[in-house]
Parts: sequence; structure tokens; C-alpha cells
Amino acid sequence: MDVYYQRRSQSPASLGSAVDERTEITQQQDEELDELSESVQRIGGVGLTIHEELSGQERILNDLSLEMETTSNRLDFVQKRVAMVMKKAGIKGQIMLIVFLVVLFIILFVLVFLT
Repeated sequence: MDVYYQRRSQSPASLGSAVDERTEITQQQDEELDELSESVQRIGGVGLTIHEELSGQERILNDLSLEMETTSNRLDFVQKRVAMVMKKAGIKGQIMLIVFLVVLFIILFVLVFLT
């Protein structure tokens, strides 16, 4: 009851200053909430940008995976064909094929790195 009595006995001037103080605190809180809202919006924008970038990277990785699978299948086919040719060629044919491939490698190396 003592607190109630003290509040009732306050002068109108002190009540006015309390209201002013409360209004000032409310305005300060509103400003802080506005700043917080702007920060949250910026973070949301950054999140959307990151999501778009990740989606683009996912598409690129999926395309790369498909190309890798296609290349792997082609390489398997070529390896089977080379194994079949090596089997049919005999030892002389294998030596000739190895010599041809080494010469081809040297020519390609010269063309790519020295010109």
C-alpha cells in the first residue's frame, strides 16, 4: 500500500516526466526494432543470394556428373575394343600398336605444348 500511496501523492509534473520518460523509452525501442528489422531483411537477402548460388552450383555439378558418366561409358567401350584388337593382333601387332601410340603421343605433345 505504501507504493500506491507514493504514486498518488506524486505531483502532476512528476507524472508528466514519467510519461515523457516512458514515451522516450518506447521511441528508442521502436528505433531499435526498426534497425533489427532492417538487419533481418539484409540477412534474408543474403540467404536468398546464397540459395540461388547453391542452386546454380547444383545444376553445374549435375551436368558435370552426366558428362563424367557419358565419358566413362565411352572409355569403357574404347578399352574393350583395344583389348579385342590386342588379342587379335598377336605380339607383333601389339608392339607395332605401342610404337604407333608412343609416336602419336610425342606428336600431340609437340603440337600442344611447343606451338
